[in-house]
Amino acid sequence: MSNRIFFYPDFRRYVLFTVDVLDYMYAHIQRRLWQKEAGGENYTIDPDAHGIIITAATGPNPDDRRRRHSFNPDIDAVARDRDRQFALGRHSMGLWHTHPEACPAPSELDRRTTEQYLESFRGDRDRYLMVILGNHGDPPNMVVWSAGRNDRSRWLELMEA
Repeated sequence: MSNRIFFYPDFRRYVLFTVDVLDYMYAHIQRRLWQKEAGGENYTIDPDAHGIIITAATGPNPDDRRRRHSFNPDIDAVARDRDRQFALGRHSMGLWHTHPEACPAPSELDRRTTEQYLESFRGDRDRYLMVILGNHGDPPNMVVWSAGRNDRSRWLELMEA
């Protein structure tokens, strides 16, 4: 297993996912019909860097509402996770979740949720990520999108190296 790196369209910025984070998210892939969507947040030490290194992931939590085609996090548990990660010097950089499809794509709800999280930072973040893991491939298919605050980069798909 190795790290995975995704570049912005201009190749000036990137997001690198460490092996530990990938293993954590891969453990929740929906490879069986009875498996429910799972998700949480991704964390980095420097959310303003051109090279974002995702060093931690949280979720799912026991009181999340999970179904085959939906995931709604327990907001209180998410806040506790975020506080614990912040105490360790990590900042929330994006959301991750699984989809029961081979080639995952963000739904309109995924986009709105990501934009709402970005807005909740009240200007402290220029971008916020949406990571979706599909149920096929080795390593599993994975897409990374970035929601931005300005119109030019409002919603960008990152490309894997």
